[in-house]
Amino acid sequence: MKNELEDNFGRTLQVLVTHLIKNAVKIPEPVLQAALDFQHFNWDKLDLATKRERVQSVAELTRAPSAIHRHMESYPHSFSKDRYAEYLTALRFYAESLGV
Repeated sequence: MKNELEDNFGRTLQVLVTHLIKNAVKIPEPVLQAALDFQHFNWDKLDLATKRERVQSVAELTRAPSAIHRHMESYPHSFSKDRYAEYLTALRFYAESLGV
């Protein structure tokens, strides 16, 4: 059975990482690794405790007051800001579903 919250989180995380790569922003290793795990279909193979730990780490590195948050909030194009807002929503719902 497909986990829509997990799938949405992975998709929006990959969009965020793509933006950061295109804009030469240093991507913290846990954020990049999580995006790669979704890209390579490895995320669903992780146990629940590992997912919780990794989502917590990604959240700390991408939500306010992180450097990524500051970059996205100051970015001049509304399209990218809207994608970041979608990511934050997906992160919040997925993290809540994991009990993080």
